[in-house]
Amino acid sequence: MLPLYYFHIAMIKRFSPFLFFFLFSSLCHAQETGCFKADAKNNLELNTDIDFSKYDVFFVGELHGVYGMSEIKLALIQYLNRKYGISDVFMEIGYSAEWLYNRYLQTGDTTLFTDPALAYAQKQPNREFWKKLYAYNNTLERRIRIHGMDFERMDFLKVLKILMPPEKDKPWKIREFLFYIDTVTISDVNADINDKEHPGSMFNAIYDSIRNDMKINRDVYLKYYGAAFEEVEKIMFNENTFKKYEQRNETMYKNMMKDFEIYGLRKFILFSGLNHADMSNKKRGTLCYKLKNTPDFTNNLANITMVCKNCYDWQLQPQYQHSDFRAPATYSYDTVLLYNIFIQNFNKSCKYSLIPSSVVENKNVQLFSNYLILMKDQPEF
Repeated sequence: MLPLYYFHIAMIKRFSPFLFFFLFSSLCHAQETGCFKADAKNNLELNTDIDFSKYDVFFVGELHGVYGMSEIKLALIQYLNRKYGISDVFMEIGYSAEWLYNRYLQTGDTTLFTDPALAYAQKQPNREFWKKLYAYNNTLERRIRIHGMDFERMDFLKVLKILMPPEKDKPWKIREFLFYIDTVTISDVNADINDKEHPGSMFNAIYDSIRNDMKINRDVYLKYYGAAFEEVEKIMFNENTFKKYEQRNETMYKNMMKDFEIYGLRKFILFSGLNHADMSNKKRGTLCYKLKNTPDFTNNLANITMVCKNCYDWQLQPQYQHSDFRAPATYSYDTVLLYNIFIQNFNKSCKYSLIPSSVVENKNVQLFSNYLILMKDQPEF
């Protein structure tokens, strides 16, 4: 009589195709995943069995202009805050927008981000994000703090005006510039946006002239603004403001390193466009690559990248070819691959799905990021 283990081997050989299918199916179902679903109050929540405890840094490669990003951002912030105590949030904004958003989170005054509309607050879904984040923030002992690291926009004028001490007379030496800051209108601010031939020219001229005057008369501005001058100087000497796109990754990284030192940050979540999100691209020197190769974050950074069905399937559905919802380049510019990732892995019981990139049998995808969020863009909702 043959030993029992010979019998097992024989049975495995006989039923190997069925056994392989069973094991493969079991492994697929055992794969850790996440699901974004609306709760009873129609607020998006993330439910996941993925263990993020080994990470302190979460780099989210977002899709600019896709409205679903706003509720995904909020759900991620709330989940990581509740589960892992993360309360610092970096965004692709300048220091003036950082100040205005943090002031809003303290006061609830929506005019801080609507008049004029700041980046990430121009559409209603974006504004709902801030209102819900404000309400959530009020429930916390350790509040959420927003950090900027990108270039300044016209909202720098608004901050300089708000920080003016109303009880002080304007010193004659800087009175002309202070008067301009104090009286500039919204139409002046928006004129730069409408200048199609020379976008940014008005902003550069205004910002540079005030900046140069502040260099010459720094002591006068310091005395006038008092304690608030630290914030004014940070905004007006943002090294990233006049950088070209190719240089922004480097300067955003330097700006972040300053915040790490000032606030002692070692845990945070960062939302940035996909062009900055590739964690393996040494040649382009993306922001995520730089952070991933910083000793403090080498082994504890998680990259989460968006895959958006209608953003990428324009080869299959030509009506999306010229859509504003198309995302910038990722992976190998392979829109069919990205479309197939969605089709093969999206959980239809979720509004958005979260999966490890390891389930996608493509090296470029796996090198780009650790996790993927699968979504449809706004036209399908």
